[in-house]
Amino acid sequence: MTRARVVGWLRACRVLSVVALLVTLVATPRVALARSLEVGAVDIVATVQSDGSVTVVEQRTYNATGSYSGVYWDVPQGSYEGREVRATVVWVSAIGGGKQVLLEEATTEAPGTYQLTDNDDHLRLKVFWPMEDETVTLQVSYELSNLASRWADVGELYWQYVKADPGSEGEWLNVSCAVRLPVPDGVAVTPGENVRAWGHGPIDGEVSFANDEVRYFSPGVGSNEFLEARVTFPAEWLGDAAASDEARLEGILAEEDQWAKEANAKRRNARLIVYGIPGSMATLGVGSLVAMQWYKAHQRRKQPKAQFSDTYYRDVPTNDHPAVLGMLYREGKLQGKDFSATLMRLTDQRRISLDDVWHAAKTKRGGTKQRHEWRLLLFDQVAGRSDTRAGGKKIDDKAFDFLHDVIADKHKHVIDQSLLGPSGEPYVLMSFFGEVAETWPEAYSQGYNAWSDAVRAAYDKRGFVSHDTSDSLMPGVLGLADFALAVVLAIVGMVLGVPNLWGCLAFVVLFGAGVAIIMLDNDAPLVIFSQEAVEIKAQLEALRRWLIDFTRLEEAVPTDVVLWNRLLVMATELDVADQVVAQLKVAAPQVLANSAFGAWCGGAVGDLNDPAEAFERSVQRGLGTTSDKLYHEVSTYDTASSSDSSSSGSGGGFSLGGGGGFSGGGGRGGGF
Repeated sequence: MTRARVVGWLRACRVLSVVALLVTLVATPRVALARSLEVGAVDIVATVQSDGSVTVVEQRTYNATGSYSGVYWDVPQGSYEGREVRATVVWVSAIGGGKQVLLEEATTEAPGTYQLTDNDDHLRLKVFWPMEDETVTLQVSYELSNLASRWADVGELYWQYVKADPGSEGEWLNVSCAVRLPVPDGVAVTPGENVRAWGHGPIDGEVSFANDEVRYFSPGVGSNEFLEARVTFPAEWLGDAAASDEARLEGILAEEDQWAKEANAKRRNARLIVYGIPGSMATLGVGSLVAMQWYKAHQRRKQPKAQFSDTYYRDVPTNDHPAVLGMLYREGKLQGKDFSATLMRLTDQRRISLDDVWHAAKTKRGGTKQRHEWRLLLFDQVAGRSDTRAGGKKIDDKAFDFLHDVIADKHKHVIDQSLLGPSGEPYVLMSFFGEVAETWPEAYSQGYNAWSDAVRAAYDKRGFVSHDTSDSLMPGVLGLADFALAVVLAIVGMVLGVPNLWGCLAFVVLFGAGVAIIMLDNDAPLVIFSQEAVEIKAQLEALRRWLIDFTRLEEAVPTDVVLWNRLLVMATELDVADQVVAQLKVAAPQVLANSAFGAWCGGAVGDLNDPAEAFERSVQRGLGTTSDKLYHEVSTYDTASSSDSSSSGSGGGFSLGGGGGFSGGGGRGGGF
């Protein structure tokens, strides 16, 4: 076999080894909606009365991104076990600043009020409490009649305190529920004997006892999942409830025993993966891991050393685009400040201008209010563009296209004539970025990614990386050796009659060692930079030191505006713009007065933040993930760490069954 074929074969083995690990990352979206309402915590206290009714105080903490007029809240009701469960709202309140504010029921939809609508199978509560980019805690107290069951041999509360609702706004986090029982005076609760409790839902939920309370806690619950409490206790504790002749306890115990076994089997499998494999890998895979580390250390010694050693550098090292130099300075990472620096370059080229404006913005109720915002005017003047090497012009053009063809174009239908430029030039306000990301996420993503791809292409074209060891054969060779040895051990185990568990464990250990080597290489690849890249990076670090210290040195401060236009853009990339502007205001104010970046260098204006920082945050705010969670993700480690489910109902982890508890109609609610 020729050397070329060997190399090709080894590369193919390595690719096949990692493809399964990367497939989920490939599908990750790059843009998110800017408006969202996350339920960050839920705290429920349910008190069971002797007549079978349950009084509930439910508290939800909302984390609002964007603007909302309030929330709606569905309280379930309906038929259950032959009884009518009806809901009655007692009071509604908001909590803020350590104070509780009671809300009034009204039909005006005024802030601080609520409305109720009876929909037969649920009671819809609308709470009018405006929120915008803040955290708000709301409470509602309600009563559910006839919820607890009095069977012939036991009392039972079987209740979905959080129901499944795929149409809701995503995962709920940190959900707790305390169930208080009608314990007679002088009677003590004995878990697993006179009181039994089980929880159903995501497997990382926990059930515990505290005096007369049964407590449930779940780190999260997806919109397609439910949280369910099941508690049994002596039937006589429901002395004022209608009695049934049917006995249920034996069936309940058998049902919960089966569900507990299923959940505990899943936990055992997780513990085998989480605890067994790492310990075995430490001994059986140590040789290959040590070899991998030696290999990386050997490659690291190939990194060239910079010849430039001066403390200070007083100009931009090359005429590369500032975003490209910023990526090099951060060793290949593209950040939001690169877009702000690009906007400053467009200002220097007279293609855009920046100022602050007051304008009449529409409110959700149809009125208007005065809003203070940063404004970009888009001129697109061809003359005066300063080109740079390695794709710099394309970077500038894609940034302008993002502003003009996406952000400004999507607002054609709401143009304010008073905000247009002197010759009718289109404009972009700070708020436009979030609005476009929310309403046209695909267009926002395509526009921003076209710019970021241009930056990365220019960075790659410069050839700053001379050798990337993630393309080497060493990890593939070591991983393939571990995989081959795992197969050999499995065959030997079967031939020698080794118990199947140990044969599987040996196979998984060595297979895992191979995967670990490949993941280690892909998660932290060693990049060898070219000599030129190392020199430029050293000069950028020296430039950053000079920008911080230039007024403290015994030398004249430069007053060349053209030079400072370049330096101010790089100061933004190097995270020292604030220090530079503060020094120039004292040492050379004429530079700022004559610079193309007058508004950019002025810092905060009234209630507006520094423009470079503000645009960086505004643009980045639209980036992230677009999918709401239908299921709460429980890692293998969290599954292994969770407590076993108790068949007897004495506490422990949630089981995987359930679904028969009262849930009524409606959904979880959301924002409006």
